[in-house]
Amino acid sequence: MPERANAATDLSDPTCFPVAYDPQRGTIALQRIDLDAIGRASFLDGRTPLSSEPVWSLPVVDCPPARHAPALLFHTAFCGSTLLARALHAPPAAVSLKEPGVMLAIAMATLQPDRHPLASTESAARAILGLLARPWQPDGRVLVKPTNQVNRIVPMLLQASPGSRALLLYSSLEQFLLSCCKKLPAAETLVRWMAQALLPGTQLAQRLGVPMSHPFNLVEAAVLTWYAQMEIYATALAQDADDRLRSLDIDVMLAEPQAAVAAAADWLQLPGAHEGLEARVAATFSRNAKSQERAFDAGQRDTENALVREHFGPLVRQALQWADDAIAPAATLPSRWQPLLR
Repeated sequence: MPERANAATDLSDPTCFPVAYDPQRGTIALQRIDLDAIGRASFLDGRTPLSSEPVWSLPVVDCPPARHAPALLFHTAFCGSTLLARALHAPPAAVSLKEPGVMLAIAMATLQPDRHPLASTESAARAILGLLARPWQPDGRVLVKPTNQVNRIVPMLLQASPGSRALLLYSSLEQFLLSCCKKLPAAETLVRWMAQALLPGTQLAQRLGVPMSHPFNLVEAAVLTWYAQMEIYATALAQDADDRLRSLDIDVMLAEPQAAVAAAADWLQLPGAHEGLEARVAATFSRNAKSQERAFDAGQRDTENALVREHFGPLVRQALQWADDAIAPAATLPSRWQPLLR
């Protein structure tokens, strides 16, 4: 069990990084992490060890009031969010936190409301967002890109961080299906987890009568995951009375990467991201987002996508037809988008 943080712990120091949340004990685990490790890692969720430093715990009730609000990048998975987060990472002025595991822990706690009252989860979300938002230089800003399963609590996160602006990145259902097929066999289990995390509590699940114990196959999981996220986005956009949200289609981002990244930096109030933006975008969009040592440009992306379409085209067409016939009539889509680029 991690040792408890003591009075000497400087909680204004962003290197004291929240790595886990225990809803049963009401504690946040912290670990000393440096900025270089954050930049190198594709994900901050334990898949890549970030530090050998000891871990210590902090009760949520002992967290100081948040002094900063992060920028938020939500996404529907497999739609270029890691690419965009890397392009906006210009440390220490603009720091991108890619899929902190502590954010997923908050979202998963809401799947067990009887054991973990929503009020305590909201308090934890407020405390953790405040910790993640601590700048790495006096006038710096932080971007938080949660994993897509965290989309289930988008309204809670916006309420818990009232000074935050957010960007909703997304792809079409067909693109999502193709991306899932492209990432087989690993994607099959991952997309099932997405469905099990995102469907509960949605109108879609209620209308379809989908039991969460259902052993979703890949097509079912992918289609239901995509439509559940569209409902979440639709709800967030409809409730956006303070004009805190913008949306971005992956096709627009890939067609105009420099314009999209610059507009995202402006909207998300990351002025530091403009420093060296042109060169950083060129470098980022010519590499594999999750394996930066691998070159991967637009031509390779098109070739790879064409091969996936050729191999999985019939399955994807059948999936789209099933989605139109069985799922779309019960689904809620955004009635209006708020495009980042107009």
